[in-house]
Amino acid sequence: MNFVEHVWDHLRTGQINNYPQPIALNLGLAYTVKLNDKKTNLFWLPFEYTGLAYIDLGQQVNVHPYYRGRIIEEIELSRGTDLHKPQTEDALIKAICMKSWEIHQLLQQEKYADLQGNVSDFLMKMLYVVDWLRYYNSVKMVGSAKRIV
Repeated sequence: MNFVEHVWDHLRTGQINNYPQPIALNLGLAYTVKLNDKKTNLFWLPFEYTGLAYIDLGQQVNVHPYYRGRIIEEIELSRGTDLHKPQTEDALIKAICMKSWEIHQLLQQEKYADLQGNVSDFLMKMLYVVDWLRYYNSVKMVGSAKRIV
């Protein structure tokens, strides 16, 4: 299973029901909600408002960074049918680091000026997100639980 899309698979199959209210995952380590467009799912760290935005395209999903409460749609960390999308934790960290220059340039633009963010803050928070994904992907289901929450 793809490191980034494992949690998406749980949403798609109905194991996680995150609409219309946000829910806590792993005892509050992260939160998720499906937005009103019913295509965008956010995963974020508590108190950080930074995480990943999964945008459903039918049979595919695009993953964008979610930073300080805003989806940065100009940056794609994983694209639906891309053969080179990150499959492992190391590949995701590499993709985040490779996109950091683009993030730096975007944060300088007027569109994202209100975020008052910087690349070092973004990288640190995204590494926390990767840590949570590693934890989430390592959890084993015990019993015949069909749904989370």
